[in-house]
Amino acid sequence: MALLSELYVALRTRNTSDAETDDSPVLVVQRNANTLWSQKLFGDYLEARGAGAVFRFDIADAQIDSADLDLQLWASGDDAWSPEHVIAWGITGTRREERVIPLSAFLDLANPLTPEGAGVWISGDTSEGDRFLFLPRIGRGRDGTQARRLIVVTATDPYGNMFPSAAGPGGDVSDSGTNGPLTLQAGAGGRMLLDYTLPTTPQSDQDEGGGALYIVDLAAPFSRNDLQGGQFTLTIGSDDWWKPDYVAVFGVAPEALIPFVAASAFDLKQMSSDSSEGWHSLILPTARVIPQLRFPDDDIVIDVGGVVEA
Repeated sequence: MALLSELYVALRTRNTSDAETDDSPVLVVQRNANTLWSQKLFGDYLEARGAGAVFRFDIADAQIDSADLDLQLWASGDDAWSPEHVIAWGITGTRREERVIPLSAFLDLANPLTPEGAGVWISGDTSEGDRFLFLPRIGRGRDGTQARRLIVVTATDPYGNMFPSAAGPGGDVSDSGTNGPLTLQAGAGGRMLLDYTLPTTPQSDQDEGGGALYIVDLAAPFSRNDLQGGQFTLTIGSDDWWKPDYVAVFGVAPEALIPFVAASAFDLKQMSSDSSEGWHSLILPTARVIPQLRFPDDDIVIDVGGVVEA
């Protein structure tokens, strides 16, 4: 399989009493019960209820391939934490030729109707929660797998452990955040597939140094094949400029996390409806994925991973 150069985890804390924590959990990567790599989720991103966050780790030196990985979150202290959604993905390949490899997803651990004391809680104090959260493995599906929901992940400059901020005409870093609105659209073949304005939420949304994770149900499912000849675009609706550090878009289908967009600061630019302060609209790069081989007689699809890369 393919060697991973980067590992990403995006999550959202429940917006309920005491769901936040000062004791960020530890991300653990295992294969066959052997620990290959571990790292505490850095920063203070989980110290607010309802908060979203995305964590990027450089794991090139660990020499971990993507085959049969099990990801877990381990409690690092007794201050319990309650997540709502958690997803993880890896990156393989060289710059400008990166491939996105979905690894794990655990969605809807709670919903707005879940009682405060229910849901999933992680804590070193077993009277308050479980010590571990095992993240189920997930693949990317096929190119024709249709997404029924969409996950949008954003990080705003300056965001911890991300690449330097997006290109722009300059300005005070304290103005890097925006109140938007930001609208994500997708279309192909003369058909609009998506028209979604990022909502205002209890997360930091697109504030300076903020991260966010949004989930939206799709009126009409679509796949990577449906997007052929088309693209995702992001448009800002005000002159309150924004410097994005990262934008990712995934589709959600049964047992699949479908990469649609994975854009770091290298692919992004400062945005504003005022052309003297930034770009009004951006074409977001379509996420590259591991190629698949298809056998027409039995419709078997195989990820060829590192074989093709080599």
